[in-house]
Amino acid sequence: MKTKITTPFIVALTLIFASCTSTSSDTNQIADLAKSWVLSSYESKDASLSMIYENMSDEGYNIGSRYIGFGFNFEADAMETEGMVVTNVIEGGPASSVLEVGDKFISVNDVIVSKESVDNGSLSFRGKPGVPVNASILRNDKEILITVERGIVEAKYSKEQILQNITKADADSWEKNSLGYEIREVVTDLTQRIVYIKTWDKSLDEFSGLEAEAITLTRFEFDKNGKVLTVGNMSENELFLRQTGWSITR
Repeated sequence: MKTKITTPFIVALTLIFASCTSTSSDTNQIADLAKSWVLSSYESKDASLSMIYENMSDEGYNIGSRYIGFGFNFEADAMETEGMVVTNVIEGGPASSVLEVGDKFISVNDVIVSKESVDNGSLSFRGKPGVPVNASILRNDKEILITVERGIVEAKYSKEQILQNITKADADSWEKNSLGYEIREVVTDLTQRIVYIKTWDKSLDEFSGLEAEAITLTRFEFDKNGKVLTVGNMSENELFLRQTGWSITR
């Protein structure tokens, strides 16, 4: 006895197969893009810029690591010539209602702000939360005394800010201290369009001359068009510091 396969059954089977193929394709697409994004961040300045410019949504942003402090950015490379000048105040941060872009720090808790005091960690921007910190700043050629209570900073950076920060970086020293890196695990949740990348890397610390390795977990969220909507890292910062001889006291 022959069984006749009806047209509706064939159509339904085709749709199921097409759906499975599409899901697998979509999963591979966002996973491959996430891996390429991570690898480009190690490869070169130009590779990283190109990746972000082409594959990040215009509404996308980078979620920075949380820390205790004031909540502002400055150009470290310009310290010797320009001093500590505020280039960005993080929205919702402890200093968001006090600092303005263009403010120049003169002293923090009576310690003069200089490249040396920044490098040796003697300034009091970070430390125990809830503690008020006094600082002197220069705004429109007028010295102003301010007080900021340290708190948790949750930084977010727009696509434009990310590209600006990378553009200012030194291309020649991009891979200078890298001793190797590799992607060790990729986990994809297509229902939420999220990809997690686990990366191992090893580098040479300039100050101590010691080698250190760390694991970084990067989380990507994609929009419906396959563009990166959010990206953020969790890394073993404390482990890295201890490997290079630093002592964590608080």
